[in-house]
Amino acid sequence: MRRLILPIFLFLMVNAATAEETVTETLIGTPITEPAWRPATRARLEQDLEIARAVMELAPEREDSYIWLGRRLGYLARNGEAVDVFTEGLEKFPDSYKLLRFRGRHLARNRQFERAIADYRRAAGLVEGIQDSYEPDGIVNARHQYLGSYRSNIHYYLGQTSWAVGDYQATLEGMMRAAVEPLVQHDDRRVATGFWRYLALRKLGRHEEAQIVVDAIPEGLELVENHDYYLGVRFFKGTLSEEALMPRAGLNSTFAVAMVHLIEGRTDRAERMLRELVSGSSQGYWPAETELLELRR
Repeated sequence: MRRLILPIFLFLMVNAATAEETVTETLIGTPITEPAWRPATRARLEQDLEIARAVMELAPEREDSYIWLGRRLGYLARNGEAVDVFTEGLEKFPDSYKLLRFRGRHLARNRQFERAIADYRRAAGLVEGIQDSYEPDGIVNARHQYLGSYRSNIHYYLGQTSWAVGDYQATLEGMMRAAVEPLVQHDDRRVATGFWRYLALRKLGRHEEAQIVVDAIPEGLELVENHDYYLGVRFFKGTLSEEALMPRAGLNSTFAVAMVHLIEGRTDRAERMLRELVSGSSQGYWPAETELLELRR
């Protein structure tokens, strides 16, 4: 059964002509604050934004101008403004799966999950039959290597966002589809999709299948980005204990531990971990937030 997310964000469900607001609280009411960037990082992000604004002024007829201005706003956690830019772009390019993909991502960050899912579903339909391409990163990884493709990312984020509304079958299907796209046959994608497949299968009560998924992911992988997901996968496999994991855990691997406690009935321990996870992050962590809302029911 899908769960309905009805927090204070109902006031944001407005028509496209009204400016979106970036949310300032998580789903459980803790504050969302600006990330603690280092001064050099903040200066670079601001400079990138000014460049994107200049490009928009010079070339407002180009789809990429809207994509990059919106993304640069998003990197500065200005998600409502980013949604506005993508929406404006979609008025000019109504069949842009790229703009839908990015608007969906920023709607999800703004805790507007149903709208995000609608964008992803439409984007998934539009991208079928179109040659896939790599999705350029705005913040490059250490190897300067693109890891995601448009088609794979659309299905991946459709699956991930479906978690927020309790549609675990859609989470599973999205991750399975994301994993098989030809351009993303690498270990980083395998680890991330395996992480969410495991959790979705366990939510669906298919515990043996979940274990098979993570057991098939080898030890000793050399990853580019998804190191924290890999810690979670290794915890799921049983090759990394909670005691060994937690001193180096990030958001995703902490969520992995909390969810295993929750699924296996250690509710108080799970709830405590989920609350600490949300409150300890400047931007919150919406998968944990939706789990906490569910526990209130």
